[in-house]
Formats: sequence, structure tokens, C-alpha cells
Amino acid sequence: MGKRHLLLLLQLAMLLFFASACDTTVKTDEAVIGDAVVKNNRVVPTETYAIDTANSEVTWIGSKMTGRHNGLFDIKEGELNMTNGLLTDGNIVLDITRVRATDKAIDEASNKKLTTHLRSADFFDSERYPTAEFELTGIAPYDSTKEQASSPVATYSELRVKNPTHRVTGNLTIKGQTKSVSFPARVTLQDSLLRAKANFNLDRTKWGLVYRSDNSLGDKTIYSEVNIGLDIVARPEKR
Repeated sequence: MGKRHLLLLLQLAMLLFFASACDTTVKTDEAVIGDAVVKNNRVVPTETYAIDTANSEVTWIGSKMTGRHNGLFDIKEGELNMTNGLLTDGNIVLDITRVRATDKAIDEASNKKLTTHLRSADFFDSERYPTAEFELTGIAPYDSTKEQASSPVATYSELRVKNPTHRVTGNLTIKGQTKSVSFPARVTLQDSLLRAKANFNLDRTKWGLVYRSDNSLGDKTIYSEVNIGLDIVARPEKR
């Protein structure tokens, strides 16, 4: 056996050891990912709520064998439509040119380096794909009995949203690739404010977000699942 192969085996053995010894992943709901949903019949809304970009937040947490990093996506624009008091559709546009790391566990220089890497062609390729979009295609009342029977992570509570009211489904487009995602959310309407809160894990590789595509071990040290947190506030648009 050559030295190169022996070194590779040793590296793989170390990775397996650390993977079993240190689980840094976020314990929350797993988003269900599938083919993009084609929505043919759009209901004419009776009310439209514009997303308050200043008071809404989309967070991310990336886990690796030695820890985690976290940061933010800026919401560029978006709206949610209601028909006779029921949420029917909508969209959220993220500004990928401003995706960034805001990790308080590392210094400013390290956050800047990570931010630059995230925006590079290695990850989001923000120069070619400056935005990402979530298009709401379906929403149904949350059935806790059914959910817990089908999902082994339903009892995890680290960041999981408590008392979800609905299961939300929508098309998520990143880097020109569109997949359907479905996840639990708490959706409320109070004092003329429409709020939606969710937290789920998403497999980034489904959208071609792969670290070091040169087939080095880099991608093996970073877990494929990224935690996404949504805290959306929307206000009624004036007609």
C-alpha cells in the first residue's frame, strides 16, 4: 500500500472517529424535499401582506465535526396572499449577495473570510445567482399525531418551533435549481400582522451547494444539512 493511500485511510478513520464522538448538528424538524410543485390554479387574493424586511429574519447554521457557524440571509422583498382569511400563496426573495456569517464564536476577520467563501462559486455563486426564492405552493393544518408518527425528530426541541399550526410547502430555488420543500410552521394573524415562524434542517447538496468540488476531504468535514430559521412579519398592503 502506498503512502498516499495509507494517509487517506488514516484521514478517513479520524473523520469517522470524530463523527461518532461529536454530533454538532441541530436537532429540529427535517424538511421534506421533492420535485418542484406546479401550481396551475392561483386563487385571487382578497388581502395581500407585504413582508416587513426590516423586522423579518432568515438565519442559517452550518455544522461541522468541530463545531458550528451561523449567519443571516437578507430578505430583499416578498408578499403573502390571503383569501377569505386563509393563507393561499406568496413568495420570499433572498438577497444572496448579502448572505453573511455573524458567528460570535469567531473574530471579525474569520467571519469576513467565511462570508467571502459563502458568496463565492464554491457555494452560492452570488455573482451568477444574486437571489434565491421561496414560492409558497401549499399550506395545511398541522396534525401533531400524524407528524409524530412519521418523523423521529418530532420530539427534538433545541431550536424546533413550539406548537406549529401548519405544514407549509413551497418551491425553493437556489442557484437556478428548484426543489419542493415542506416543513412545520407556526402561522398567526394578530393585530393586523401576519407572522410565520419555522425552523428546519435542509440538505444543501440537493441544490448543488457542495464545498470543494475538487473531491478533496473538505466536504466530508462539513455536514450536508444546514439549519434554516424563519421569522417572518408581514403587514397588510394598502389598496
